[in-house]
Amino acid sequence: MKFTRSCHFAAPAAALLAFLSLSAQTAPTAVAAKVTLAIVGGQVIDGTGAPPISDGVVLIAGDRIVAVGRAGAVEIPRDAKVLQAGGMTVMPGLIDMHVHLGLIGSADGGKFVQPHLDREEREVMPAGARQSLMKGFTTVRDVGSPISIVKVRDRINRGEL
Repeated sequence: MKFTRSCHFAAPAAALLAFLSLSAQTAPTAVAAKVTLAIVGGQVIDGTGAPPISDGVVLIAGDRIVAVGRAGAVEIPRDAKVLQAGGMTVMPGLIDMHVHLGLIGSADGGKFVQPHLDREEREVMPAGARQSLMKGFTTVRDVGSPISIVKVRDRINRGEL
């Protein structure tokens, strides 16, 4: 299963995480030549406490955010892929410090999961991770799954999920 749907997000998760180290409204420089993605038209919340930027532009080069600002103030390179984010909010990924990815779909805790550990690792926990991502959580801390959650994490990090 590949996590390729992007209709709920205005940017890839890796780019969203980069917001945490970005100061608000940086101007593009020579780095603009490397820009591969421009997210335009959304309301940008940079996570620093600065006011939201309406009609914002976020320029991404590889896995780094290189510029953020209002439309018209940030030049979008001609060869950049443009992702329209009008009506959406572009912001850093959220962090959930208490999840149970192995209990997705269960109304009765471990009774659903424990007899099916192979299926939990193969299907249930990846589905729970995907649901978290679709809700805007780019980092979660699982506090109740067996050690197989590490295998799921590794599959995500390798790009298999």
